[in-house]
Amino acid sequence: MVENQKFKICLTMAGAVSAGAFTAGVVDYLLETMELWEKAKQRNKALGIGHVDYDHSLPMHEVEIDVISGSSAGGITGALTMLNLVDQSYRPVNKDNPNGVNNRFYESWVNMADDQIENTFEKMLAKSDLKKLKKGDKPEALLNSDPIDAIADRALQLKEPIAYPPYIAPDLDLILTTTNLRGMNFQIDFGGFKKAGPVITSHAGFFRYKLAHEQRAAGIPAGDDLYYVLDLKNPQDMNYLKEATLSTAAFPIGLKSREVSIAQEFVNRYPKYLFGERQGVKPLVREEEVYRFNSIDGGLINNEPFAIGLKVLREKNPALDDRYAVVMIDPFPNSDHDVDEVNPRPDLITVAKGMFKSLRNQAMFNQDGILDAIEGRDHTKFLVEPVRKMKLGKVISAVKNHLASAPFSGFAGFMQRSFREHDYHLGRLNCQAFLRYYFAVPETDVQHKLGLVPHDKAMDRFAIFEQQFDINSPRFFPIIPDIRVLKARTNEVDEAMFGADAQLDFLDFPRMAESDFNKRYRTAVRRRLESVLNSIVGNFWFKALNRLFLRRRLADGLSDMMLKALRDNGQIS
Repeated sequence: MVENQKFKICLTMAGAVSAGAFTAGVVDYLLETMELWEKAKQRNKALGIGHVDYDHSLPMHEVEIDVISGSSAGGITGALTMLNLVDQSYRPVNKDNPNGVNNRFYESWVNMADDQIENTFEKMLAKSDLKKLKKGDKPEALLNSDPIDAIADRALQLKEPIAYPPYIAPDLDLILTTTNLRGMNFQIDFGGFKKAGPVITSHAGFFRYKLAHEQRAAGIPAGDDLYYVLDLKNPQDMNYLKEATLSTAAFPIGLKSREVSIAQEFVNRYPKYLFGERQGVKPLVREEEVYRFNSIDGGLINNEPFAIGLKVLREKNPALDDRYAVVMIDPFPNSDHDVDEVNPRPDLITVAKGMFKSLRNQAMFNQDGILDAIEGRDHTKFLVEPVRKMKLGKVISAVKNHLASAPFSGFAGFMQRSFREHDYHLGRLNCQAFLRYYFAVPETDVQHKLGLVPHDKAMDRFAIFEQQFDINSPRFFPIIPDIRVLKARTNEVDEAMFGADAQLDFLDFPRMAESDFNKRYRTAVRRRLESVLNSIVGNFWFKALNRLFLRRRLADGLSDMMLKALRDNGQIS
């Protein structure tokens, strides 16, 4: 390994709608653990290796998060991560801070826009946005996006940013995917003819940010790099980050799209990113000082943006080899993919549904990303997904449904705070297990990948066997050691120092009373649906028909579907 080169991490966060609470919990525990380890290493360095109090059981290698990529809910969490890292007041959620004070993750994903009068979903069903429409205007979305704006206004601000901690790269990249509804046209020159070649259109896009510091000026960098340098003290730059964050999370139809503006200079640089140095590709974009487009959820095209994160990581570190890890946090890694599904009867409705599903699946089929992923045999790709277990006495068993926010495509979390709180703490718990027992390298690769040979005491404390309790199976050593552990392979933890945080436990699965659902949402769904349909059609006779027949039938059908999804997930009492 190159001397003093830190082990690099690309953190990738998939889309998840309200189940972003799980992702936020994972990242919260990850950052807390890295901070505890860093402080312990600093104490060792201050003492010196020859000091009697030097802790030889503490791994002293260096790890650095170099790239964060996110889509939709994962993009929101990525932006919050960047801000929490440079916020001196940031505090993790733990036994000493159970209410998430000064924690953007918890405030945004658990508290959301709830107040003493209404919860977030009630506000999303309110008609205040429709009342602002001028005559002839159409509604922007099925749901009211004002609560989402309020969350962003509260979370995406920072008065006095500090420098990144040592475990974060000074030139950390934040990448947020988006779907460009305007599209960008490119003309392909086939050569040999004077006629213009065919035109192709790209709708996939991304925002890429770094933070300004003494060696990096804010604004558009010189050369042809495709990123923007943010000065978080500049309100305009903070607004850029806010626009991009809301853009990546604009769930299509459900939440309103966002108009985004970028400098023409980035449009001119984009072909090189897509096609490299190849000649014969020309963007067909009208020359204008600012390029504007309507943007919706980045997850529509690229919901698990590990490939773009890895591409940037390798560009920044040409000599990286296999001394890195891509960690993907994905609340729904296997949804909507039934390999045993019988080929359906080709009727009109089935074909239409299958067409849209096929278009989206094909749009997300990233061949380069797949080829990168299957290189996972070199222990460079890792997945954190929700795992919930149920305890009956001393018996622990797996369950079918893990996330409380999962029903109706991840929107359930908006309905009740306890759903989001459960998923947040499940994220912290799953991250704890991931760091201790999965995020590791083979003992034979430790020196090459991590740059140091661990002391025997460190190996004894943190090493685990590939097969638990089988001393003849290969040993693995953690990339990020959790110092709450006293001996990993026997699950011994330091309760004296860390209390309940030393070994997190599963929360009870939250439920909602059916009567509470009916009281809060049935009428609100009916009124919202009626107003949206009236705004779309605007015809007197339709409005009358809507009030007499349509709204009740459609709204009750929708409410019944929501109730069934909650019931199937074990959340109705």
